[in-house]
Amino acid sequence: MKKTIFLSLMFSLLSLNVMAMSNSKVRTHARFLTDRMAYELDFTPMQYDDCYEINYDFIRKVSYLMDDVIYGYYDAIDAYYRYLDWRNDDLRYIMSTGQYIRFMARDYFYRPIYTTSGSWYFRIYTTYSNRSFFYFDAPSVFRDYRGAHSRAYYSNGYYANRYQGIDRYTGSGHIMGSQNFTSHRKSDFGTNLRDRNQRPDYNNYGNRNSSNRTSDPRYRDDSGNRNTPLINNRTSSGEHRGASTSNSRTNTQYNSSSRSSQPANTSSRTSTPTRSEGTTSRGESRGNRSNAGRGQ
Repeated sequence: MKKTIFLSLMFSLLSLNVMAMSNSKVRTHARFLTDRMAYELDFTPMQYDDCYEINYDFIRKVSYLMDDVIYGYYDAIDAYYRYLDWRNDDLRYIMSTGQYIRFMARDYFYRPIYTTSGSWYFRIYTTYSNRSFFYFDAPSVFRDYRGAHSRAYYSNGYYANRYQGIDRYTGSGHIMGSQNFTSHRKSDFGTNLRDRNQRPDYNNYGNRNSSNRTSDPRYRDDSGNRNTPLINNRTSSGEHRGASTSNSRTNTQYNSSSRSSQPANTSSRTSTPTRSEGTTSRGESRGNRSNAGRGQ
């Protein structure tokens, strides 16, 4: 009887760890990433909402993997890139050729997550460090979307036939199996790889190019994006332009439980001036090893 109670308690604790990344935080990260993609790639309102759904599904899915990715487990890293390829495939369905080529040229969009020193980060926050500022109103599906259009329900992609007649990129956006896979994996997750039965040391690979900062000098929404008014004039279920969610106001960095007392080393990623959207803040999302890397 005692053993049964103990096992039930352990399973409950594991379930809490699995759900450590709240839906609210998934929404916040997905909105921020989508907002910058819409700003740089000039999305229509339909593209903006669909891109948010795609980013939401991806972030929610991989947040369950990141603890094992930090450890460098091959199977977890392979699973991560499988989900990333699905995400990039779905994005290819909704973008024009020109938009998708620009998307692939920006690592903070195309390969949005990397690890270093026992933590994981979103690259977008090294380019846009002010998490409280948004160029656009929240997506119309911001509060309501819960993954109904994900690959779990549409094996070939929900978005494949939504954009009829679009000049779609016909090449492959896949990273796994590409000639750049090894170099991308090293840049994202380092070289400290192992099987499950090997000692789980930290991956301390020095990601020299992890910041992927842009040289674009724009400091405000003066890009002339013709679709900006179309997005911002809609009735939105979320916050308005320039507003922040309660979660985006926080800048907590999530450490490994064994390193929680150590300050985060972000000087190499925050010392260079970034795009200023107001006051800057130190920004990169960090995985929490004690919560299975689902931080933020």
